[in-house]
Amino acid sequence: MAELRNGEPNPGAVAVADLSVGVETHAASAVGVPDRNSLQVAVPDLTIGLGGSSGESVRETGAACDSESFFEPTERPRTVGGLESRRSARSMKRVGPMLVLWAVLIIDLQGALWLSGVKTLALQQAVEQGVARAESRTVGEMADNQIHKAIRDQRATLRFWTILALIGDFVVEPLAPAVRALVVATLLSALAALAGRPIGFRLALDECAAVQGYWVLGLALQTTLVFALRTSEVDASMALLLPSGTYRAAPWVAWRQADAFALLGWSSLILGGWRRGQANLATATAACSVVAAVEAAIRIGLTLITGAAMRLILMPGRF
Repeated sequence: MAELRNGEPNPGAVAVADLSVGVETHAASAVGVPDRNSLQVAVPDLTIGLGGSSGESVRETGAACDSESFFEPTERPRTVGGLESRRSARSMKRVGPMLVLWAVLIIDLQGALWLSGVKTLALQQAVEQGVARAESRTVGEMADNQIHKAIRDQRATLRFWTILALIGDFVVEPLAPAVRALVVATLLSALAALAGRPIGFRLALDECAAVQGYWVLGLALQTTLVFALRTSEVDASMALLLPSGTYRAAPWVAWRQADAFALLGWSSLILGGWRRGQANLATATAACSVVAAVEAAIRIGLTLITGAAMRLILMPGRF
């Protein structure tokens, strides 16, 4: 407050700024009007904002702090969640076209093998092996006319096995990548939910769909080698490591399921689940191994059944 002398303002008094509100006060005269001849010193407003009343200054200060300060913990998850949602939406848009692309490539590669006669030749050889085995086991036990009839019936089954093989190559195999990706993504997401980890199903499905390219690449390499080497069968599995010799059908078919490109694909699926945080490395390995074992068991079982049927379907007097 300005100092009063005899009820009148002191000309040498200095105005003092009220620092609590941020509004300048001046030495006032007895009637409440500042003395024009008095010495006045302007003190800058120490509050943040554009000045004005105390309420406006406080509000503007709060707005500036909100715009320049760090995000509050309650706002951060909404921002991250929004980015994750947009990323998941983009991932889901790629899954369908990617799986369709793999299916189309598989159909093209299988079609090239069928048009070249490789598949048909393999089926004919299997049926002829059945004919030879049936003939050798029935010689001396049945009449010749019955043996010839059994041979004709065996060779007539070639059309049936051809249709069955076409269904497998052009229906089952093109759908296999989609089924494999969906099963693995669902299993890893379920394990993540049970363990309290980020589920991330959409991102998992997108990455699992992309990994199916390893299987397609393996089929493309086999098709290329068939035409390059002019052979009816090319193997890129662990069966190549076996020493030369004769093996039973079940172990041989099982070893052929361990394809090099399939191993790369399963390894990528395991590492992908671990990298996304859905499961630790041991859990992801166990989950993908279970799916791989089920798929291998289905393939081995169907291969053994169809192979035995083509070679041993007619056993006159014994079947």
